[in-house]
Amino acid sequence: MSNVLSSLAFMAVIGLLAYVGWGLEPHWASKDGVKFICRMQEYSDDPGQRLRWHDVKVKVDASELLVSARARKSSALRGVWKVVGAVSIDEKNRRLYEVRSTNDVSATLRVPQSSRCVPLLDRLVP
Repeated sequence: MSNVLSSLAFMAVIGLLAYVGWGLEPHWASKDGVKFICRMQEYSDDPGQRLRWHDVKVKVDASELLVSARARKSSALRGVWKVVGAVSIDEKNRRLYEVRSTNDVSATLRVPQSSRCVPLLDRLVP
């Protein structure tokens, strides 16, 4: 009987850790906030298309963002982007930045409001 209870407790702990892990936002920022990892989503003209968030590495360079993909699926997001707008979502403690690439493609960057990169990105908003 104790073997069954310990197995159930183990499965409950694994389930709880999985639930917490899927809810965390992947983010890292350097001490000066110039380099960071965040989530990015490209806009689509098709309203029926389900858009996905992708992990990207970003480097702030003067007035531009240099984005490199962390996976093959997000390789379309690589390139030079400019920040064109920002909005805060206080309920989820996130800051969203609208960015536009040099070939006029739009996307959204999602970072935590407490990140060290937020002051740098806010300076780039026109």
